[in-house]
This record gives sequence, structure tokens and C-alpha cells, in this order.
Amino acid sequence: MNITEHAAFIISGKLVVRTINGRNGAFNVGLLETTIGSFSVKDRELEQYSAGTYTGQFVIGRIFMHSWSYGANSGSEIRVRLDAMNIDSNNELTPDDESKLLPPVNDPLEEELPAKPESEKTTPIKVPPLSAKVTKTVAAKRSTQFIVPTPAEQDAGDQALFGSLWPLGDIVKLDATASRQTLRQQKARLSQLGYDFIAQQQHFVKSATDTLH
Repeated sequence: MNITEHAAFIISGKLVVRTINGRNGAFNVGLLETTIGSFSVKDRELEQYSAGTYTGQFVIGRIFMHSWSYGANSGSEIRVRLDAMNIDSNNELTPDDESKLLPPVNDPLEEELPAKPESEKTTPIKVPPLSAKVTKTVAAKRSTQFIVPTPAEQDAGDQALFGSLWPLGDIVKLDATASRQTLRQQKARLSQLGYDFIAQQQHFVKSATDTLH
């Protein structure tokens, strides 16, 4: 149910971002506090952020009601779609701000995945225990999954992950319209490579210590 369909508007406020560890890995959820009310934010762009509070001006493109369910819990919330953000300052997440986002929520990634038809769901089949010899063989095969990739393999993987952004410069601006999964993988890899997200400029910057090495 849509609450408003009028043109986008700009409003000052505070965006509270919390990181949650789910079955698909870590994901971010947000709460935008303004003079006209507080709204849930689940935009893909939040995947780049770290947990904290961000004050500034926000371009609200849409306000709408969304129903959700999580395990035995269900409810509804008023969400906003943010078309742009102009961050003035940011601070670490305080316990008081974190408590505003404590109710359990679904990973936004799961909302975007198509539901699996009932006809495709399978019934678990009981499998007899493996012999000791087969168990050792399976364990040996699994151990190969943890082999560290060579520099050439890592470069190839990074090129596939970042596409036209590769090779990376000291400043990296991700495409916020990319899929959530891609943004999460790109953010995680940038963190490993020593990049920090600067909310005021909406891009990642390689830290000075990593640049010197």
C-alpha cells in the first residue's frame, strides 16, 4: 500500500545504520529519523556503510508500507526509498540508537529472491552412514577448498568482481545500483585491501598506511 506518490523531496535527518549477521552473512538495515517521523530504510546503498549514525540531508523518493515476517514474528513498517544522501557528519553507533533497530528483520536480500515453488521443494532423504574409507576421501576433498589462491588467481577474481573499476585506484566509487550480493562482496574485498568508506563523499578511499606499503 502506497502512502505517498508525490515528487521526491529533501529533508534533514539522522540515519541510524545497524549491521546484522544473518544466514547470508552480514547485512545492513537503517532507520531514518526526521521531523515528520521515523522510517525504515533497506536500500541497497546501505550495504556500503558501516554501523553508525549519519546526519545530513536525504532525498526521499517514496514512502510506502511494507509487511514482513521473520520466523514466528510478523508485522509492518513504513519504509522510505532514498534517491540521494548528502552526509554532513557521522558517529559511532550508540547502545540507545542500536536499540531502535533491535526487532528481528529479514535480510533485504531474501526479499529480492524469487520464492521457490512448492513443486520444486524436495523432501529430505535419509542417507546411510559412510564407511571410514569414504569418509577420509570426502574429508581430503573438502580440505582442498581452503587452498589459498595464487596472486594471479586473486587478481583474476578481483577483476571479475569489480569489472570496469579494476584495477582499483586510491579512490573507488561503487555502483549503488548493483545487486546487494555484489555490493557486499565488493565492500568486503575493499575492506581486506585497506579501503575505508567516506560517507560524505560516497566513495571508498585507500588508507594512507596501506598506500605506503
